[in-house]
Order: sequence, then structure tokens, then C-alpha cells
Amino acid sequence: MRLFSKINHQFTILMYSVSYFTRLPIPGFIQFDEKQFHKAAAYFPVIGAIAACVMAVSFYLFQLIFNVEISLILVLAAAVLLTGALHEDGFADCCDGFGGGCNTQQRLHIMKDSQIGSYAGVGLILLTLLKIAALLKLTELDWPVLYTGLFASQIMSRGCTLLIMQSSLYVRLQKDGKAKGLAKKLPLHYLFLAGAVSLSPLLLFTLLQAVLVVFTLLIITLLLRFYFDNKLGGYTGDCLGLTQQVTEVTIYLLIGSWLF
Repeated sequence: MRLFSKINHQFTILMYSVSYFTRLPIPGFIQFDEKQFHKAAAYFPVIGAIAACVMAVSFYLFQLIFNVEISLILVLAAAVLLTGALHEDGFADCCDGFGGGCNTQQRLHIMKDSQIGSYAGVGLILLTLLKIAALLKLTELDWPVLYTGLFASQIMSRGCTLLIMQSSLYVRLQKDGKAKGLAKKLPLHYLFLAGAVSLSPLLLFTLLQAVLVVFTLLIITLLLRFYFDNKLGGYTGDCLGLTQQVTEVTIYLLIGSWLF
């Protein structure tokens, strides 16, 4: 009974993560516990694995009907539908906030505004074009390379996001802050779980490639953390979306580069 209780508890935490980070339905018997909800962040890399599976299956099915270019666009659309554009929205808000704000309060105010500005519009267009071009390069190398890129990027980018959550301060104290419920630091054993899942895609690479990926992602994540701390005094939910999107694209570019 004790083992069943532990399994049921972890399943509940996983469902918290699914409900927050995706648009997938969860069982109706799941009971919300505010004191336990922050642990949902530990399963963020698992959500990345789910997203990667959706994207990989989508690409396989779409390419049976369409050419590669259209299939990749539809794959990105499937990913957006899965997450409800949660991370893209954060990326766009950061583009407007950091691009148009002159001080911390202005940046936070702009990032909270639901309207999209010119910085966000241009940023999303460039981001999407970069994703399509990078994924197209992976398909030209080989389809297994594309699938490797999807799984590595979706899982490890969320691990980078967790690194910022666990090492920086959440600066929005309002009740409607996007990530407030997840801002509490994770217990150590949950951190080990999240870290193990986040690093699991490294098994798909050679040792040299794995070192290159980890080093690059670590540098970028630390630079983003420093930037957030300098401009905001910590992070917001939008900063997490920006981190996820930037590190996702970074992995696509790394795998498609001559370095690999």
C-alpha cells in the first residue's frame, strides 16, 4: 500500500505538470494541493519528452502527405497547440519588455501587457524562420538526426529553464504571476529526478558532442540568468519561456552545424 501511495503521489505531481505546461486533459479525480504544486516543475523535462514524441509522430505522418517544408511547419504548429504557445508567449513578452523598457518597472509592466508590440512581432517571425531553417537542415542530414534534435531540444531546453528557476529569484509577487505556483525551490530528490531526465538525451551523442552540448547550454543559460538578474532582479514566467525557446533553437543549430 505504501508503494502504491508513492506511485499515486508522483502520478498526481506529473498531472499537475501536464495541466500547467500543456493543453492535454487530465483525469477528473486529480485533487489540487497548493502545497505540492511546485513539485510539478520537476516533471518539466518529462513534458519535453511528450512534446518531442508529438512532434516526431506528427512529422512522420505529415511527410506522408506533404513535402518536408510544409511538414516541418505543421510540426511546429502541433507543438504550439500542445503547449498553448506558453513558451512562445513568454519569448514575445520578453522581446517587448526588454526591447521597450527603460527600467525594471517599465519592463515588468510591458511584459504583463497582453498586447503584442513590434519587438515581439519581429522576434516571433525571426524565431519561427530560424526554427524552420534549422529543422530543415536536420532533415537534410538524415531523419534520425531530426528525431535526435527534437528529443534533445525539447527535453534539455526545459532542463535549462529549471536551472534558472532553482538558482534565481522569482520577481513577480502578484497572484496572477505565471510561474508563482512553481517558484518554490524543489526538494533535492526531485532535483535529481529532473536533472537525470534533462541529461538523458546525451546518450544519443558521442562523448565529445555531449560535452559540447552541455557546455554551450550551460553558458547560454548562465548568460540569460545574469541578464534577467541585471534587468529585473530575478526571473518571471516570461523569462522562462524565453530561456526554453532560445536553448531549443540552440540545440537545433548545434546539431546542424559543422561542429557535429
